Amino acid sequence: MKIDKIQLPSVPSLRGNRANQLYVFALVPLLLIFYYNPFSVIIPFYSFLILILKYQKLLGFKEANSIQKILGSIVAVGSFFAYYVVILIYPDATFYTAANYAVYLLGLFLLLFEFSALKEAFAPLFLIMATFSSTYIAAWLRPLLSPFANDFAHIVVNILRALGIDANISYVYNIAIIKLPSLSGKVVQGAFVYGCMGVYSVLVFSILLVVILFEDPSSLKVKLTYSIIGLLGTFALNILRVTIIFLADYFYGAEVGGTVHYTIGYVLFSAWLGIFFYIFSKRLVISKKFQLIWQKLRSSPSLSVVSV
Repeated sequence: MKIDKIQLPSVPSLRGNRANQLYVFALVPLLLIFYYNPFSVIIPFYSFLILILKYQKLLGFKEANSIQKILGSIVAVGSFFAYYVVILIYPDATFYTAANYAVYLLGLFLLLFEFSALKEAFAPLFLIMATFSSTYIAAWLRPLLSPFANDFAHIVVNILRALGIDANISYVYNIAIIKLPSLSGKVVQGAFVYGCMGVYSVLVFSILLVVILFEDPSSLKVKLTYSIIGLLGTFALNILRVTIIFLADYFYGAEVGGTVHYTIGYVLFSAWLGIFFYIFSKRLVISKKFQLIWQKLRSSPSLSVVSV
């Protein structure tokens, strides 16, 4: 049996193929972001995947002129040194973040392609910058959404009680405090505040939806349907996240619960993104399978309705 092998680009083709050059140079800084904060690489990585989907379009653009190449080189190299300017205003700034990566991608486009190719950079750059600014949007929404934090707390407590855990809520200055006895006999408690509602996750997911659906040729009905499913799933995911944190506290103590608190959100959110967009990409196949199952159920003698 003959097996087709994937041919990697040779050195000459890499030199002549500006799209391949873009991918090679765009991939390297992702390792730098991962080094400083492994979880912060998620959105830049999705932007990189969007660029890969644009491969055929990028092949159609001409090479940049000399002046634009110089400008692109300055922007790309300067993205690594922006930290030394930003730190004067924000002393706690990280050396290399997603915002730096967005500037770097802009520089690469200016360096490798004619100016009109920037339209293909809009989606990945918008994704990164919008996500980066979502922290400030979440802070702006705090006074509007904070009153609903107690409702979220009641949902979590009811889930814990359904699992057989004696969880209760008390209030301190209108802040919900969830208390439950752990298996070790110690009482575990945690305040359910605005940050526990997962507003930031919903904002990031919404931005991803805008970018992906903007690029997708599906009908408005399909886009709205999957948008609602995605946002409801993100809402449910956050409730699951908080429940898992309290379960970790209950079974293993506050120390393990603290570790879970730090990591579980990133893990669940990354998994949900992968699952949702995989289902969205396979929606036609899945729809056909559901239609076949429904037709079989309707034609089943045991489900047929006999009129009298």
